[in-house]
Amino acid sequence: MSMDDGQLAAIHQALVAVQHAVTSMTFPSCDQEDMIELIDRVETELRSRHPNVPLMCTFLNSIARSLRAQPEARDACLTIEDAIGTAGMPSTWQSGI
Repeated sequence: MSMDDGQLAAIHQALVAVQHAVTSMTFPSCDQEDMIELIDRVETELRSRHPNVPLMCTFLNSIARSLRAQPEARDACLTIEDAIGTAGMPSTWQSGI
């Protein structure tokens, strides 16, 4: 599965929103570092010639799942949801709520 520029841009914008939310939240620093690491991993995939879409999907869902309990991260989670949908990836982060 390949992605077009619009899909890649949507994912990038979601990551920017998440990074902003994570750095402005009262979040334990170790959790914050884990989030930034996940964001970096997805960004690396976005820049590659052939992004690993299943891997990005897993990471994006994991980021959203980690943030879903934080009220101040709600918008970031919804931005991820939109990006996942735009990219045609399955959204699993809300299951089990």
